[in-house]
Amino acid sequence: MFARLAAALLAVLIATTAQAAPLEAYGRLPTLEQVLVSPDGTRLAYVQPEGESRKIVVQSLADGRMLASVGVGKEKLRDLLWVGNGHIAFSTSTTSRVESNSSIIVFVGRGEIVQTRIYDIEARSFQLVLNKIPSVGNFTLGTIRVRPYEGKPSLYVVGQRLSGQDSIQSLFRVDVAGGDTRMLDSGPAIGEVSTRWALGSDGELIARTEYNRKTGAWRLLKRDSSDWRTVALETAPLDEPWLIGMGSGMDTLLISRLEQGERVTRSYSLATEKFEDQLPYKNGVLDYLWDPVTNKVAGVIENSADQKVTYFSSEDQARWGMIKRAFPGEQVSPESWSDSHKQVVVRVEGTKTGAAYMFVDLASGRASLVGDLRAGIGPDEISSSSKIQYKAADGLMIEAILTLPKGREPKGLPLVVMPHGGPETFDVIGFDWWAQALASRGYAVLQPNFRGSSGYGQGFTAAGYGEWGRKMQTDVSDGVKYLGSKGTIDPKRVCIAGASYGGYAALAGVALEPDVYRCAVSVAGISDLRKMLVWIRGRVGGEANPATRYWRRFMGVEGRDESGLAAYSPASQVAAIRAPVLLIHGKDDLVVPYEQSQLLANAMKAAGKPVELVTLREEDHWLSREATRLQMLKATVEFLEANNPPQ
Repeated sequence: MFARLAAALLAVLIATTAQAAPLEAYGRLPTLEQVLVSPDGTRLAYVQPEGESRKIVVQSLADGRMLASVGVGKEKLRDLLWVGNGHIAFSTSTTSRVESNSSIIVFVGRGEIVQTRIYDIEARSFQLVLNKIPSVGNFTLGTIRVRPYEGKPSLYVVGQRLSGQDSIQSLFRVDVAGGDTRMLDSGPAIGEVSTRWALGSDGELIARTEYNRKTGAWRLLKRDSSDWRTVALETAPLDEPWLIGMGSGMDTLLISRLEQGERVTRSYSLATEKFEDQLPYKNGVLDYLWDPVTNKVAGVIENSADQKVTYFSSEDQARWGMIKRAFPGEQVSPESWSDSHKQVVVRVEGTKTGAAYMFVDLASGRASLVGDLRAGIGPDEISSSSKIQYKAADGLMIEAILTLPKGREPKGLPLVVMPHGGPETFDVIGFDWWAQALASRGYAVLQPNFRGSSGYGQGFTAAGYGEWGRKMQTDVSDGVKYLGSKGTIDPKRVCIAGASYGGYAALAGVALEPDVYRCAVSVAGISDLRKMLVWIRGRVGGEANPATRYWRRFMGVEGRDESGLAAYSPASQVAAIRAPVLLIHGKDDLVVPYEQSQLLANAMKAAGKPVELVTLREEDHWLSREATRLQMLKATVEFLEANNPPQ
């Protein structure tokens, strides 16, 4: 069977040309998103962007026939799930200014409003979740989930209901066939306390957690009959324990928490009411894999060089090994499994396949191409990426992703440094549309996982506390020095570009280390740290909120004196900036306000420094729209080619 599978997969590899693809091919949204096989393995559901709109397509695997095409307009599609074989559920969001009134419970101000709908494939009808329920808002909060209840698949959502003057986070079970929606449980009033729920394989409530954002008190509650009983208590002012989901054993939960300064994930036994085994993945976990029937954890994707996939079941691991071996040298990741585990959707990236979704039927040993992720970008046009390591000035080992342009000798190359956002996240090897676009224009691209990044253990993350603009910044420029010492890049031909925290790092690069970079591109970046803290406090409700404490910890602020932040704020260091700066920012950004770019643009213009501000209309923090994403990419490449020519 393996030989047939390998032959089938090789047959669908895509022929391409060696000529660089146009920027539109990199800037457009993926041609397919969220490709999911139905529980019975006979259908596919996926998202298909169409310009500024998106639609959900349901397709028969037997004959390729389209069973449904559901347009969602210009709303941003966030989640897609199968609910049984005949229904799909999806969530969309819009950036709106909304008010409270007597019929719908919402908040006042600008926000990202999420609504969830169920679509009946056979009847071709919609159901808006939580609609027309007295004292309950018709929007959802957090992740939507599917569980069986009394033998039928049901949708579980978190909503907001009004009780007196309080808004209360509540869990609901929705009958996808149009029956009653039932409220299952409510947590404390929304404000200081956040609530999360754990559901058993049968859809029954088994546990919940409550976290007081003001005091840092966290507790785990177990469901006994119809009552809740506290079984674990912790105080975590900054590092909230996280209920991940059901463990692999009977009546177990997976909980991530700090232990002796390191974040670990352990099983918690509801039977013994004790923390038990720790997951043994020292490199960290990129993602958890879930059994589609039991909804228990079935495996992990590790943060390793090859993003190793490990299934706990020997049978599932053998199946995965068969799929993996069919794509030698390619990056393969699981996207969706049928209930039988024999029909699988995988995402494949590499120089042979390009970037594509494949459907694999292990029962028949056949495979087929679902679709290219990047229309117009073939395998021969994808630049190779690899992990490198270098030492920071204080000896800390830093890992980075280096992407080299195709067809150029890796000597004396122009470089674009691209620090990631977060800052508590990290870059991995894969198809990064921004890095690939720059590499296609002749640039080497360095993506450093500087201290403060996640994915390398809590100690590495904690090494970034108080180092915003300090060692977190020099970790980035130390990568430039390393590549220069190897002769890979020309140290005099280096620019820096990034988004969110990466946008701040780009601005700090030219402000705090002006001799390193020839130019900077900041997308949705922070320019004034103190004003950013003031804005966060006003948005989340003050100093006690974890979001405020999170930023203060990274920025190195203790007590009420925030005057020291000026030394690390590009807007206060304009006099030191010699390089031209490009600022790009979405008007609907609710994570980093547009004013952060606006005030730096004004300060640089007043000082007679070269600066340009590109405004992305109707765009959020994540470049969710195709037109504005392409606008950003074209502006970036034009700016880089003018100030750091690749040839």
